[in-house]
Amino acid sequence: MTKKLRICNLYETGLGRNDGAPYYFTRTLRDMGHDCRHISPHEDPSKYGPFDFYLWADWGEDALTSMLPYSPVNMKGIGPSVYIASDTHLGYDYRFKKAKEFDFVFCNQLDAAEKFKEAGMNAEWLPHAVYPIAYPNKPVAIPTYDLGFVGFVTFEKRAEMLDRILRETKNYYYGQKLFEDAAQIFRRSKVVFNTAAVDDINMRCFEALATGSFLLTENVPTLNKIFENKKHLVSYENMGEATEFFKYYRDNDEERKVIAKEGMDLVLSEHTYRNRAQTIIDKLEREGVL
Repeated sequence: MTKKLRICNLYETGLGRNDGAPYYFTRTLRDMGHDCRHISPHEDPSKYGPFDFYLWADWGEDALTSMLPYSPVNMKGIGPSVYIASDTHLGYDYRFKKAKEFDFVFCNQLDAAEKFKEAGMNAEWLPHAVYPIAYPNKPVAIPTYDLGFVGFVTFEKRAEMLDRILRETKNYYYGQKLFEDAAQIFRRSKVVFNTAAVDDINMRCFEALATGSFLLTENVPTLNKIFENKKHLVSYENMGEATEFFKYYRDNDEERKVIAKEGMDLVLSEHTYRNRAQTIIDKLEREGVL
């Protein structure tokens, strides 16, 4: 194991939510035995003493400007520092500019990492992941829904796709849940439905699969770099395929269960926040920072 590190993780929790990547990284690094301090990004982190490195996992501050009573600290010159850009498909320019403040840059979307590189920045792909304690695969649940979707309708395409798939059954769950409550809905659904925003293997992919649930998800160009179609999950190219696959796997219990188990095993072994945190630490060690 890497020596115990002192890590500063900067993100805002005062706006009513404390879930997502910054929270999961904090919990994971602590689980790994490191001293990870959460600090609000309006503070000067230097007053808390020296850290082995500073972590800034995208918390969407560019969309919260009107709600924040401060400007987030500029990290230029504070280091070693790591930036993880998430919502580049929603605010690329802001994140590219923010990334320039950091020593090491990772992007949750491969397309963004490649664009950063083309623009002269040394960025690496670090996909989303799951914090398994937050999305458990137990207790095992008997499916009570044919179809389940947990999330927000944040763009028109998703609204249209949900409208189409939900016509195929009256026995569905749609709503917003977090952590164990969301995991329970996943486990109680024969088929968990997912849509993507541009080329994004979103957190729902990893969270649903971690619970041992069968995932039907929209295909994106990078999906096959992580998952094998019809082995770990099932992907669709259009809503005609989505409805066809939904009805098929809804009615084929054994085949659905085999795929769900393969997906869960892959995610829990290779795509947790512990995996991602170790990737970051390994990078810093190779670079001689730690």
